[in-house]
Amino acid sequence: MQYTLLDLLNAEHILLDVDAGTAQTAIRRLTEPMVATRHVSAEFADDVWKREQAMPTGLPTQPFAIAIPHADPDHVNQSAVGIGVLRAPVAFSQMGMNSSTVLQVRIVFLLAIKEREKQVEMIQQLVSLIQDPQLLNDLLIAKDAAGALSRIRKALPAK
Repeated sequence: MQYTLLDLLNAEHILLDVDAGTAQTAIRRLTEPMVATRHVSAEFADDVWKREQAMPTGLPTQPFAIAIPHADPDHVNQSAVGIGVLRAPVAFSQMGMNSSTVLQVRIVFLLAIKEREKQVEMIQQLVSLIQDPQLLNDLLIAKDAAGALSRIRKALPAK
């Protein structure tokens, strides 16, 4: 099945002003609308959190850090991407060699990808998107999910 990151974005899965406090809470809050739309089952949040502890996903992007937590597709019914703009930064460990580095993350992109082989491709598309500091700033000040989605659509290349 061919699809792009844009196909997986849905205003219902974009949460602004998320009051999280911890990385685990942020992941749980972002999972809730995906459970409600039946894209994932309730166990997905636990899978993501377990994976995050073993293989952190914090990235030191500019002007602020982001995280792209994800998990194996065991509890994914239909692929989706959730976006959470956090009210205040939460600590995520940095991806890569030195996971003892803690980043203060402001935006979380939660990936729920059903096809295991599509995960890397979706992460690559997301990484190219998050290298745009203006886009990240625009998401931070977005007034509603539709506005955030519109701004992402403008930043992503057309199919």
